[in-house]
Amino acid sequence: MPNDAPREKMRPPSVEDALTIILRATARGAAEDVRLPEAAGRVLAARIVATEDLWPFARAAMDGIAVRGADVAGASTEHPVRLLVTGAVYAGQAADGALRQGECVRVATGAPVPTGADAVIPQELLQIDGNAVFVSQSIASGQHIFPAGEDVRAGEHVLEPGILLRGGHLGLLASMGCATVPVVRRPVVAILTCGDELIDPGEALRPGLVRESNGYALSADVKAVGAQAVMLDNARDNVREMDDAIRRGLEADVLITSGGLSVGERDLVRPGLRRAGVAIEFETVAMKPGARVAFGRIGHRLVFGLPGTPSACRVAFEILVVPALRTLLGYRDAVRPRVTARLTAPIRVRPGRRRYLWGLATLGADGVAVAPHLVQSTATLRASSDANALIVLDGETSELRAGARVSVHVPDLEALGGAAAPRQDIIGIVGARGAGKTRLIERLIPALARHGVSVVVVKHHAHQLALDQEGSDTARAASAGAVRTILAGPGGVTTRAPSGDDPSLEDALAHAGRADLVLVEGFSQSAIPKILVLGGSAGPAKTPPAGPIIATVGDVAGADADVFRWDHIDRLARFVLTRKR
Repeated sequence: MPNDAPREKMRPPSVEDALTIILRATARGAAEDVRLPEAAGRVLAARIVATEDLWPFARAAMDGIAVRGADVAGASTEHPVRLLVTGAVYAGQAADGALRQGECVRVATGAPVPTGADAVIPQELLQIDGNAVFVSQSIASGQHIFPAGEDVRAGEHVLEPGILLRGGHLGLLASMGCATVPVVRRPVVAILTCGDELIDPGEALRPGLVRESNGYALSADVKAVGAQAVMLDNARDNVREMDDAIRRGLEADVLITSGGLSVGERDLVRPGLRRAGVAIEFETVAMKPGARVAFGRIGHRLVFGLPGTPSACRVAFEILVVPALRTLLGYRDAVRPRVTARLTAPIRVRPGRRRYLWGLATLGADGVAVAPHLVQSTATLRASSDANALIVLDGETSELRAGARVSVHVPDLEALGGAAAPRQDIIGIVGARGAGKTRLIERLIPALARHGVSVVVVKHHAHQLALDQEGSDTARAASAGAVRTILAGPGGVTTRAPSGDDPSLEDALAHAGRADLVLVEGFSQSAIPKILVLGGSAGPAKTPPAGPIIATVGDVAGADADVFRWDHIDRLARFVLTRKR
């Protein structure tokens, strides 16, 4: 793509085309030898070929005696075979001489088996009489012996380049006598954030300023991939300062900038890169978020310009930068694998570009499920912080129902294996309108928090069609300390994904995320256990709640253990924690 093409004529490449451009410009880094303990977490640079058998000798698999199978072929209880014990061999010792007919040698587990022996009889099957043993059953050749070369044969290709070296690999390499290991050199990645509005995390906020976060997130992500990260000082919106910062960044193998890529008079990154001699390959990509992303190179050095908005920055990094870093590091596969997952909540987006949505993927008995986060703003920090996956939607997709199968980008598949959501207790809060259900939730959340219990609140509202306003019930629950609040109604489970259906409780719970307890206001006809609230001038509910009532709260008299007055909220919290489910 010509670098001087008019902006309006430069059609953004697709994600696939952008990756093709990036990976064509990227080559694996050089190899270097490191000491074996330093190879953990590094990528193997060359094939490992065994120079000897592992193990180099046959070993006893059990404590007992090493024998010649032919000597005990006719042994039985009626006709035991007598063998002469001529010695003993323990782990770390060498077996002397060859075993002759009618002889045996005592051996310990792991000890070399003497020449001529082809089986080991376990200790518990022997009758010992001084230097003689009596064997009452035959044994097959090779029984209870680890043969020489059981793990590896000399000349065998043991490990191939491109694998990430872990504990098992290092143990194998140590057993093969590899004191050093050829690994791919880790590239140095310089990270440059840009903007007058950015201040350090330790500084006090002033009007118009925000604390810089992208550099810290990118640095951690770069290190997680396996590269070395160098955070440069933030570059202010000044041409000279920007040029100096870019010049320092280009001393690294890869330069990543964040912010300053738009077309305003203070967006100085692209002009600064060109002044430094960087050949820009593209400046936008047909994706959302992260469309405003640039890629270029100068010599063998790679340059990525990422958006300044936090969520878009991290999406662009994961989708476009990580494959380049994995290639530099020598991984076999540049792009991290995707998985197919079941969508736990509906999605509605505007079609036209490849879409990436943050979500929480969990692994259960029926496979992988993924719950999209409620807020998907490009400027949000919380969504990417709480997520472990990116839901991938093609440009034609505009709407998916819960249960649909979607492609999911999971940066850490191993973490997904342990990501199954912990068991949550779910309790409903029911009662007539005006009885004080929200009042109870407001009081119960901090009482539970004193016991270390995190709470998610789900509320059903039959007329919910728009955003929940300040001062509403869910806003009050959030102020009380709920880790998440969910409003469900005819408009949808999330206020940003309306649908024509009134979601079920299961639909709403799919958004709950991780918490110790879910308090559900509404859904009175569900089968979950419930706390009935009686209070104020409220009369009885129009429809009595279904399901078990585990407790009653209100200005009521009663000595029962499951009846609580409004001044007994701490006792109610203890009841919730200790009740049998």
